[in-house]
Amino acid sequence: MDLLKKENWGICLFLNIVTGGLFYFVLAYFMNCYSKEAWYAKWQYWVFGTLCLIFPVFIMLMVFAIQINCAVAAKLNVPGEKIYNTPYTWIVLFIIPVLGWTLLIIMSIYLYIWPNVNLAKGNGEKYIK
Repeated sequence: MDLLKKENWGICLFLNIVTGGLFYFVLAYFMNCYSKEAWYAKWQYWVFGTLCLIFPVFIMLMVFAIQINCAVAAKLNVPGEKIYNTPYTWIVLFIIPVLGWTLLIIMSIYLYIWPNVNLAKGNGEKYIK
C-alpha cells in the first residue's frame, strides 16, 4: 500500500488526525522534502539547544515541524505558497497579539487540512517510486 495514491487519502487523513500532525514527517520522507544541507540535519544545533536546557529544543522542534509541513504543502501544490513558505509571515503573525495569533492558528489549520485535500485530488501520485 502506497500512501501517496489518490485512493489512500482517507488513510492519510486518519493517520494525520491520530498522530496530531506528526504524520507529515512520514509524508515528507516519501516526497523527499528533507535536505542534508538544512539546519535541522546538523547535529551541532541540536546539541547546543539541548545544552541551553529544554526550551530552545522545544522551539527548534516547532520550527522544524512547521518547516516540514510547509515543504510538504509546497510539493503538493497547496495554494498560497508565497505566503506560508516565507519565514517573515510566520514571525509577523507570532509577534502581533490577538489578530496575528488568530491568523497563525488559521494558517496552521490550513496547512494541516489542504495537503490532505490535494492528496485526494491525486497531487501526491507523482512522488510514487
